Amino acid sequence: MAQRGAFEEAHRLMLKLYEIAPEDANYSRTKWRFAAEMMKTAVVAQKRAVADEIARTATAKINAAHLTAAETELMARAIGDVTSL
Repeated sequence: MAQRGAFEEAHRLMLKLYEIAPEDANYSRTKWRFAAEMMKTAVVAQKRAVADEIARTATAKINAAHLTAAETELMARAIGDVTSL
């Protein structure tokens, strides 16, 4: 959805994804990486507001204790790309 420019729909689907198994660490990491990839796509399309919302939602909905250092760095780079727009 995001690659086709339907960022609002992609964000809605991502919110549904966050509701699934919030206690599962492996699934949290997958959701986190998915959010970072969506942010990269939004940055390429210069949709800063969408990327900002994805970052805020991911940070609020995903348990940070489930994430590895690599995943935290991945999101930090994605957020850096947003702020450089």
